[in-house]
Amino acid sequence: MTDRTEKLLEQARVDALRDVMPPGVDQVRRTVRRRRGIAAAAGVAVGVAAITSGIALTSGYLPDMTTPVGPSPAAPTSGTLPRPEATRDARIAAAAAALGDPNVTPWVMATAGVVGPDYENHVNDLPADHYQLFVYCAGEGTIDVVVKAGNYGDEKLAAGSVTCSEEPGVARLAVKQPVDGYLRVFLTGDARASTQSGFAFKFVRSAELADRPGPETTANASTAAALLTEAGVPAPTKVTTERDRTMDEPREEGDYLVSVACAGPGKLTFIIRSAKTLRDGTVATNGRTEETVHHECKPAGTFTKDVALSLSAGSAFTITAEADDAARGKAGWAYAIRPA
Repeated sequence: MTDRTEKLLEQARVDALRDVMPPGVDQVRRTVRRRRGIAAAAGVAVGVAAITSGIALTSGYLPDMTTPVGPSPAAPTSGTLPRPEATRDARIAAAAAALGDPNVTPWVMATAGVVGPDYENHVNDLPADHYQLFVYCAGEGTIDVVVKAGNYGDEKLAAGSVTCSEEPGVARLAVKQPVDGYLRVFLTGDARASTQSGFAFKFVRSAELADRPGPETTANASTAAALLTEAGVPAPTKVTTERDRTMDEPREEGDYLVSVACAGPGKLTFIIRSAKTLRDGTVATNGRTEETVHHECKPAGTFTKDVALSLSAGSAFTITAEADDAARGKAGWAYAIRPA
């Protein structure tokens, strides 16, 4: 967890506990449930913890404490609410830590708290865009997730579930916000999750994730490069597969040896072309296909070494790798071009 996230969580917890001081802990609990506030689970106000990246706000609702109410006969009239159990507190922190660093992958809005049976969060001022909603749960049980459009009504934007675990489980839902303004997030914990598990969620613009390689494709690209190095091919270039890529490689006129490798699931098709280099140095995209190599990638990797090719003056090699669905975003590849 980043220092900023940790400080925000602690401050939000302190603020929330201060806001729900007696009269009447029982009355506070009834009020939270009635207003469908951010923490419906046993009045644990740590659920209002809001984590912002500098461009985001969360709008969970606290109970309205402006109307005086009499204390419940059994309720204490002084003191403070107890601090959440250490296990539950740790689970909230674990779920919040799973949000990651907003300086690496910026989120538009994020929050964390205690799982309850009836949680609703009104997210305001969310610009119209395509988003990915990541919901994390640390602990036990499951959470049902429903996202609805606007400030009222039943227009569903996304729905799914997440299984909680001590290493936070995660669900990822695609959400299209049709217009600027409100949407609502509903989290419904089952009996095992409610009051004992911690959750966190964040909205990330899909565009922020489109070209970001994940850990699996990055690791497999390293495996593919290591395979070429072990085979005596120096200085291979590593490439990931979150999208199809064409690598331009201008070279002097001459004879060359081209090697390619891939690792991970699925299949890759390598298309090696020779293309004209334009006057401004741009490599043309309509080059002549010199060689096509098909690979069924494997976890340990597979490679083709030293394809002999010639290049004319004023030209460049281009290497395109086309991934099938099984390989997309998971497999990785590497290549090297050296003089023959």
